[in-house]
Amino acid sequence: MIRARSELAHSWQVTRLEAATTQSRLASEVVLRPLPAEGSGSPRFAAGVDVSYSRDGSRAWATAVVMDRRFRVVATSVVEGEPDGPYAPGYLAFREGRLTLQALAGLEVEPDLIFLDGHGVVHERGLGPASHIGVLLGLPTIGVPKTPFHSIDHQPGPARGDYYVLTKEWGAQGGSIRLKARVKPVYVSPGNLVDLPSALALALVWSSGRHRVPEPLSVAHTLSLEARNKAG
Repeated sequence: MIRARSELAHSWQVTRLEAATTQSRLASEVVLRPLPAEGSGSPRFAAGVDVSYSRDGSRAWATAVVMDRRFRVVATSVVEGEPDGPYAPGYLAFREGRLTLQALAGLEVEPDLIFLDGHGVVHERGLGPASHIGVLLGLPTIGVPKTPFHSIDHQPGPARGDYYVLTKEWGAQGGSIRLKARVKPVYVSPGNLVDLPSALALALVWSSGRHRVPEPLSVAHTLSLEARNKAG
């Protein structure tokens, strides 16, 4: 079972100041290093995590999906609960981080890599949701949000795999990459235990080209919406 590192545990229902202090503290735990996208040492199983909300935002469904390299689903986990706070830019983890961890803990197959719909080190305190979850779990994570953290002056080329490295913000770099031809790009940044070149390569390897995001994230999104709709 995936478990968070007990020595880094913290409360999720906190003030903005307390949240910022926690982010700054955990940012010092982030490690960025190469992780092969293919061949020896590359991830065998990758997870995607997505969270869907009720119309009024009072309920949430966090869904984790693990896939193998052939994009076959080998494990799923869905958790329903209350978000720990309202949405606020820069503090997404304090809205859905606890539920994300619970969904990951419910997986019967432990992933070697986790994709999250949130930024990694491209964050004003160096700890977006992907980095936050990666540090707490001690696992490789990659942030793959659909919107940039800051303004973008141009787009990558139209072909699948076209990308460019974004200007450094707060000392960190991310990349804009197109995972499906002629569809809007996503904005990849390292979370933890992955560097930027590896994050870009892994996002492409774990993408079939049929969707805008890596396959584990796409399936997790679909299942989270199904869980929300089933609950009514």
